[in-house]
Amino acid sequence: MEYRRLGRSGLRVSPLVLGTMNFGGATDRDQSFRIIDEALEAGINLFDCADIYSGGESERVLGEALSRNGKRKHALITSKAFMPSGPGPNDRGSSRHHIFESCENSLKSLKTDYIDIYFIHRSDFSVSPEEPLAALDILVKQGKIRYAACSTHPSWRTVEALMTADRLGYPKFICEQPPYNLLDRRIEQEILPMCRYFDLGVICWSPLAQGTLAGRYTKADQFPAGSRATQKEVYAERITQAGIDAAAKMAVYAGKKGVTPAQFAVAWVLNQPGVTGSLIGPRTLEQFRDLLPSAAIELTEEDRSFCDSLVPPRSHLSNHFNTTDWMK
Repeated sequence: MEYRRLGRSGLRVSPLVLGTMNFGGATDRDQSFRIIDEALEAGINLFDCADIYSGGESERVLGEALSRNGKRKHALITSKAFMPSGPGPNDRGSSRHHIFESCENSLKSLKTDYIDIYFIHRSDFSVSPEEPLAALDILVKQGKIRYAACSTHPSWRTVEALMTADRLGYPKFICEQPPYNLLDRRIEQEILPMCRYFDLGVICWSPLAQGTLAGRYTKADQFPAGSRATQKEVYAERITQAGIDAAAKMAVYAGKKGVTPAQFAVAWVLNQPGVTGSLIGPRTLEQFRDLLPSAAIELTEEDRSFCDSLVPPRSHLSNHFNTTDWMK
């Protein structure tokens, strides 16, 4: 496994990052354990989680798996705070109160004394930039987290946080985690250049465009039973006929290269300048095994030109920023 430098942190991480959103939900515990074990055997060392995934069950599954196999020290674990974690008015957002509560709950669920990388899951415009950074500073000093990061933040908000941290001596974000795939390339406009300039790692989510690029959907108004688009409206909104049509053309091209559409889609993300790694969120062991070769696929200039012809740089055919209201 090739390892890449995660921004200024100095951490070396695998380009394939195991996303755990399905664990404890769509993926049962036994199969989740097998995927985690095989990921470690394959050299994957970064495991992405959040307090809300599968209602908190994903953290418990990941924690139990690493406790059971005794390989916690070989894994870098992430978790996140921001999304609603309960019914109360303060069970959400980036207040110090919610960040502390979320971190304590995640530590218990993950059965660990520390979280390697702790993400602010979305940008909270209702708090000052100092508020979450002050909370993260305390958590770092307490040894409960080792690095701070952000996910799906506008570039100006990330820069504001970096400048605030520099001014007050708070921990600086080491990584941004945005959505990025061939059907939504808008991070190329500002977010990727900003991350390269400030030396932030970039770990991308939804490289398969929620399964569209893996051929999961054939019609934008007909979703297969059990697919992500059937679960929430925010997921359904990401499925467009234009995206499905582009994915079908990409699949034909991938077949001529002798790789699966899913492998080609992940490889496309990993071959983009400034990208450190890509999340893969397999639901089954078979899906995980299919995605593993993606990290070794090198794209040619012909491959890049073909992809640019399908979806021009900085454009989009599917909106993967629909959990925010700042991306227009």
